[in-house]
Amino acid sequence: MDVSLADKLKELRKAKKISQEKLAEYLGVSYQAVSKWENGVTSPDVLLLPDIARYYGITVDELLQVEKLDERDYFEECSRRSEELFRDGKREEIIPIWLEAYKKMPNNAEVKEMLMSVYFDTDKVKYQKEIIELGTELYNTQNDDMLDSYFKGQAIGQISRTYYENGNVEKAKEWVRKAHSIMHSQEMMFMQIEENEEWLVGDFRFANHWYFDKLFYMAMRLNQVGVKNFGEDYVQKVEKAVADIYETVFPEDDMGFETLQHLCILHQCVAEDETVLGKDEAIIRKHLSRAVECAVKSRTVKAHVLTHPLVYGWKVADGPSDNMQLVRNLRSELMWECFDEYRSKDWFIGLVSQLENIE
Repeated sequence: MDVSLADKLKELRKAKKISQEKLAEYLGVSYQAVSKWENGVTSPDVLLLPDIARYYGITVDELLQVEKLDERDYFEECSRRSEELFRDGKREEIIPIWLEAYKKMPNNAEVKEMLMSVYFDTDKVKYQKEIIELGTELYNTQNDDMLDSYFKGQAIGQISRTYYENGNVEKAKEWVRKAHSIMHSQEMMFMQIEENEEWLVGDFRFANHWYFDKLFYMAMRLNQVGVKNFGEDYVQKVEKAVADIYETVFPEDDMGFETLQHLCILHQCVAEDETVLGKDEAIIRKHLSRAVECAVKSRTVKAHVLTHPLVYGWKVADGPSDNMQLVRNLRSELMWECFDEYRSKDWFIGLVSQLENIE
């Protein structure tokens, strides 16, 4: 028997100033049994633990001296640690954080979603089994809170993408069909009936923030596969349009690191496409210059609250401790052969020099 439990039982009985016989009578056991518990010879039957705890006016956890976990504080600490690693690109190192949290809080939907997402962001092929198992569990869990549809949506999105990345297109489509159409999203519906002003604005900025985020990824999907029936110039027009939306919704680059990264990539893609399409040097220069500006600004992103009406009040985090990652990535992109024709131009040399001279 655990000696600490023996000591706890003895301490509780003496504090209540009762005999072993008195406790034994209440529990319907012999006083010799109580004596053996307190001396660490045997343990109380597990069915007796609630009665013992009730007699002393404590919980079973307190009786067993189980430290109660403050789930919210623990979750926030795990989130803080994982965000720092994520911003530095150390995704594999995040997995143990959420695995440990999952062991401590196996029924917490937020923890399941975080663990599923870090597997997804790290390697959808390597962690296919884990993503699908966690996602399926999340999808089948019924929660009463408002985040329930969010968790189900995350599960559907990540399971379908995982199946697709592993070559199972039919299974991917099967999961996509479980999702709600955009016009039937919870956020859109709450906007029509919500009376609490704070919640109303919250739904509005939440929906818009994620819509703009997904808009970028949809544009990148078009960039990746191309659109044969519409032509490559259509893809470039999409990239320009999305970049314009970002410039409008996040004026003066009032955005978080990831959004700034998205904008940088959009301008870079427009310039790359132009080297194949029109080869208009002015367009290439304009968009590469803006990409460089975004990369330079990414080094100084600090936590703040957004102010544009469409995302008003949305909080963004500090940039990564490795604040040179976007600069390094753009340096590498400018070495692509598609820019060889402009490499000797003064303006191109100036952009490369601007990136190389950053310490």
